[in-house]
Amino acid sequence: MFRLFKAKPEKMHPSVAPLTLLPGSEGEHFLQGKYGTTQRALRFYDKQVLNFLSPVMKEFIARQEVLFIATSDKHGECDCSFRFGRPGFVRALNDNYLVYPEYRGNGVLASQGNIIENPHIGMIFVDFFASTVGLHVNGKAKIVENEDLRDFRKNLPKGIMDEMKAEGKNRPERWVMVEIEEAYIHCSKHIPLLKKAEKEITWGTDDDSLKRSDFFALDDIPLYRRIGGEPAVQAITEALTLRLLLDQRLRPILDEIGLQTLLDKQRHFLKIAFGAFNTENDPPENLREFYRQQSNPRMNDTLLDLALVHLKETLVDLDVPEHEVVELMANLEQKK
Repeated sequence: MFRLFKAKPEKMHPSVAPLTLLPGSEGEHFLQGKYGTTQRALRFYDKQVLNFLSPVMKEFIARQEVLFIATSDKHGECDCSFRFGRPGFVRALNDNYLVYPEYRGNGVLASQGNIIENPHIGMIFVDFFASTVGLHVNGKAKIVENEDLRDFRKNLPKGIMDEMKAEGKNRPERWVMVEIEEAYIHCSKHIPLLKKAEKEITWGTDDDSLKRSDFFALDDIPLYRRIGGEPAVQAITEALTLRLLLDQRLRPILDEIGLQTLLDKQRHFLKIAFGAFNTENDPPENLREFYRQQSNPRMNDTLLDLALVHLKETLVDLDVPEHEVVELMANLEQKK
């Protein structure tokens, strides 16, 4: 069962987009030839790959609680994520379209952000609890607001209408609609059969104890590493030093120590403040005075406060986490 894809380039004029009846990419077709799997692949394409959802596929989707999704931005930088819901939370609107809800999450919106740059999406449903079969669905996605989904089709499935009428955190914030381009099986051979255990789920919670947000102990990792290490510190150093030298009130006293020395000292301060060094090299007790020494020891409090404003604005401009900026500035403002 084939659909119209891309063509074999040698059969077309160079200015015409290549076409073929084979699913898949030129890369997979090349590797099939290289590794001698072409005939096996052709049998799979013929018997398993559709460009729409079959009736049994739609029934399968209506039972699933787990969906894994893969997206990428306009540069091809990839992100893999998953969605969970009650059985049937992903719904086929017809043979060619399905939708899944987006609930309140961590606010990052990585997958949705990719979709608005690059609509291509890869999805896989895996039935770990009964058939141990997977279903791949690839296509083009778009974000659809609740009111716009109502306009797409007058007679939406009852489950969708019920969700859009729900109150609070159980109501989807929006939906992702996928136009089907490929649908095919992932065989059950290596998929484990799992036994579902009871677990109370609090949908949409912000309770860190329930979310287990610090399971990977990221709070124990210094800010220096979390923001990107040496390249990040270098970027902050250069941006901060430029701001300091452009301020005509600071320029005279900073010129006394020379540009390279100023850069080196600002970088050293940031690495100390961000926890770049081992615990035996603890930050100085008076961080404010340490920053004065790294700028110019002759800097008075008025000029020092001005420099600290530039430091704060630089960190904010470069998207250092707000709580980290607040904590650092609180330490720098303490006049001991």
